Amino acid sequence: MDLKKLIQQDRKRYGKTFFKAIVNPGFRFLVWMRLAAHFGKFHPVGLLSRISIKLMKVRFGLQIPHIAKIGGGLFMGHYGGIVISSEAAIGENCNIAQGVTIGRINKGPKKGAPKIGNRVWVGPNAVLVGNITIGDNVLIAPLCFVNMDVPTNCMVIGNPAKIIEGKTSEDYINIYK
Repeated sequence: MDLKKLIQQDRKRYGKTFFKAIVNPGFRFLVWMRLAAHFGKFHPVGLLSRISIKLMKVRFGLQIPHIAKIGGGLFMGHYGGIVISSEAAIGENCNIAQGVTIGRINKGPKKGAPKIGNRVWVGPNAVLVGNITIGDNVLIAPLCFVNMDVPTNCMVIGNPAKIIEGKTSEDYINIYK
């Protein structure tokens, strides 16, 4: 997907007008992140983007590398303490709340980082680790520890994680039409 479409898809998740979106730090961070990934480190726009990302990481508590594979429409309603591995892959129109960790494991059978599908809602302080696959339309409740594959159209609750069929993220994700 090209840069303009990604940014437009992100903007739609943050508000119906550009002004409403641009005042949100989550949207501004995504724009700088996408510019840095698109232009590279030696282009003037890429260099400015990387500097802006560094400043915003400190100010808002976001540790999201610009090389992470993140689909359009990512929504971070509350920021602070969000950590995403550079090897993670996140689909389109996902919500990530504050305190979420999407991390990799370096050893063992689950070595790697999560692959998250489309329209996934990740609640506050949830932890997703290892080479796992999260299906589409999944709701991950707050304070969950997920280190197993999760099928499409279900909800994950608790620690250790338990899968509940039938309840999905569609009720929790607001996508502007």
